[in-house]
Amino acid sequence: MKLLYKTTRDYLIASISILVITGIALFTLLRKEVGDEMNEQLALQADKIFENAHSGNFINAPFIKIEKVSGRTSPGQTYGDSLLYDRVQKKMEEYHYIREVQDIGQDRYQATVMTSHIGWDQYYLSIFYIFVLMAILLTGSGVLINYLSNRKVWGPFFGNLKKIKAFSVSSPDSLGLLETPITEFKELNSTLKDLTDRSRKEYLALREFTENASHEIQTPLSIIQSKLDRMSQMEMNEEMSDYIVQAKSGVERLSKMNKSLLLLAKLDNNVFKDQEQVMVDEIVFTQLRNMEDLWANKQITLKENLRKESVFCNKYLIETLVSNLLSNALKYTLKNGMVEVIVKGNSLMISNTGTKPEFSEEQIFQRFTKNATNITSTGLGLAICKEICTLNKWDLAYHYENGIHFFQVTFPVK
Repeated sequence: MKLLYKTTRDYLIASISILVITGIALFTLLRKEVGDEMNEQLALQADKIFENAHSGNFINAPFIKIEKVSGRTSPGQTYGDSLLYDRVQKKMEEYHYIREVQDIGQDRYQATVMTSHIGWDQYYLSIFYIFVLMAILLTGSGVLINYLSNRKVWGPFFGNLKKIKAFSVSSPDSLGLLETPITEFKELNSTLKDLTDRSRKEYLALREFTENASHEIQTPLSIIQSKLDRMSQMEMNEEMSDYIVQAKSGVERLSKMNKSLLLLAKLDNNVFKDQEQVMVDEIVFTQLRNMEDLWANKQITLKENLRKESVFCNKYLIETLVSNLLSNALKYTLKNGMVEVIVKGNSLMISNTGTKPEFSEEQIFQRFTKNATNITSTGLGLAICKEICTLNKWDLAYHYENGIHFFQVTFPVK
């Protein structure tokens, strides 16, 4: 639930609860006050009636009655409510009365005095209608004022939150937080600005180090590779030959890893600005033809279903994406296995038979993730694929089912 809605809901619940409690308390207090006032007036009238009766003047008038009762009737006062028919309004009306019994001489008399009132049901309804109207006005205006006020106060916060979500340390644009008069939000903006500035500086330093290291490492690797090639042409014993082969393998793997890291750094820096309309099916077809001997060496059955499909992107990046996915399929498909490549419906799917990976599906696109048995792999090929897809806003998905690995790249719908 959004904060603005939650605070408005809490305010509404609190307001209604307070009004209900206040309404009940007000009704109880009014009933007591009105009842006490009527009882005082009726007691005063009854006292006057008996005062006149002691003087021999027995008064009988509408709603006033004094009559002789038996001696068994207990002296005292009794209050109550009664209904009488109103001939004018032609309906029953509520009356409040007092019955007081006193001795006058040797006889006992009872005086009854009545007064009309609107009735406690009417009190309920009147208070209910007043409070409903007041509740609507108070809560409605309160909720509206609270909503508009909170929306104005929290507006910069939500705007800054949106900017933070879209922020990237690799982007040259500054964060550009919205100004706000709220002290707490000012402190938050200052903290976020300081944090993003430090993150960008650390990122730029790391990027520069990666690029420089990759360039610097590539030169001595090329020299070592060249020297090993020359040494392999010289006469040597079998043991020395094995050492040179192992050294060349290590250098090649290190060179490949260095190039992959350099490519990842370039992807992070988004240096591949040149884009054009590229035919995906043609690139896949070319890559498959280049790898024909490799498929044949492992006796892999290749199935192709290539329909015309184009995408607007950097040609080198999509060639790298396809090459890495096909190389991954070749590497992890067992001998006499099967690889299927499908291009259709804004997607590229590559599936291959193979054993279940030693790690979870969520880890497969992480850097340096690989099976322990595959010591020649750098563990960067699929990570590069993921970065290429992220850069171009493509979706790259993987799952393993029934002994088959499935990789699918989904391009944006045209």
